Amino acid sequence: MHNTTSYQNMYPGPQNAFDIYYSDSSISALYELKSPYLLIKEVFDYDSDLFKTYAEAPHFFYQNEQVLSETIKNFSRRHQHNFFEIMFVMRGSTEQKIEDQKYLYHEGQCCLLDHSVRHRELPFQNTTLYFLMLSDDFVSKLMANDLSINKEGVLSQRQNKIYDFFRRSLNNREKQYLDFYPKVPVDRITPALEDLFDRLSEENQHFSFGSYAAAQGMISKILGIMLDYSLYTSRKISVDNSKDEYLFIQIQRLLESHRGKISRQEISDILHYSDSYLNKIVNRSVGMSLLEYRKFFMIKEAARLLSCTDKTISEIIDDLGFSGHTYFNSFFKKQYGVTPAQYRKNSQLRSK
Repeated sequence: MHNTTSYQNMYPGPQNAFDIYYSDSSISALYELKSPYLLIKEVFDYDSDLFKTYAEAPHFFYQNEQVLSETIKNFSRRHQHNFFEIMFVMRGSTEQKIEDQKYLYHEGQCCLLDHSVRHRELPFQNTTLYFLMLSDDFVSKLMANDLSINKEGVLSQRQNKIYDFFRRSLNNREKQYLDFYPKVPVDRITPALEDLFDRLSEENQHFSFGSYAAAQGMISKILGIMLDYSLYTSRKISVDNSKDEYLFIQIQRLLESHRGKISRQEISDILHYSDSYLNKIVNRSVGMSLLEYRKFFMIKEAARLLSCTDKTISEIIDDLGFSGHTYFNSFFKKQYGVTPAQYRKNSQLRSK
C-alpha cells in the first residue's frame, strides 16, 4: 500500500491506532483501525480558523491543531474503512456525503455506518463531531457480553436494532447505514452522550484492570441512548435507495421531531429543496400533500396531549395552531374515528 498516514501516539505504547491508506485516491481512501475501538473528537472553529482533533483508544492518545482554512479541502475526499463508525453531531451541523448523495446532519443527529459505505463529512459552521469507531472483534465481544436477565433470573444475549445491524454486516457486507434523528430537544440528549464520552476518555487515559469491561459498558450505554425510542427515531437506509426515497425519510423525521409544528418553508430551508418539489415527494410517497401530512403529525401530537396531559381541548388547539374547534374536530375524527372529547374519555377508561 502507499500514501499512508497515521495518528501517532503521544503515550508510551502502540505507535498508532489508526492508519489512512490511499489518501490521494480520487475514488476513496481506506481507514484502518488497529485498536479495539477509537474515540475521535473534531472541533471546527471557523471564528478562529482552527481545526482541532483529539483521538483516544486504550493506551493511545493523539491531539492536533491546524489552520482550518488550509485543511478543510482535505475533507472533500470520501473514505471507507475496516470498522463500524458512529458519527455524532454534538454542536453545529455538517454535510454528509454518502456515496453520491449529500445530506445535512444537525445537532443531536447521529448515524451508524457499515464498512463498505463511502462517505465524508464537511461542516460549514462552528461544529463539534464525535466519531466512535468499533472493530469487528470488539463488536462481536460486546454483543456476546451484553446480557439481559428476566424475572426468573435467566440470562440471554440482548437483541436490538443496532445489534441486528452489526450481525447482518458481519455476515454479509452490505452498503447500508442506520440514521438516528432526535425526537426531543437535543439538550435532553447531548449532555448524557458527552458525559459518557468523557468517562470513556478518562478510562482510556488510565487503562488498567477492569478498564476493557468498563469501556464495553460505557459504549453499550451510548448505544442504549441511540436505541431509546423516547429520544430517537431510527431507520436503516440502503445506499441503493433513491434520492427521493431518502428525502421523504428526512421530511418524515422533521415532522416527527417537531410534532408537525414546522412549516413547509422551514422544511424547505432545512433540506435545501423547493417546497413544491418536497410536496411532490410526499404526495408520491403517501398520497397526501405536505400540508395534509403535516397535519397528520399535529393530530398525533393532539392525541398524545389528550391522553397524557390535563390540557383542555381549547389549549391544545391553540398550542398546535389550528384555526378553531370545528376545523380541529373534523381532522381529528377523520384520523381517529372519534371526537377529541371521546378519545380522551376512552384513554382515561383504558388507563384505569
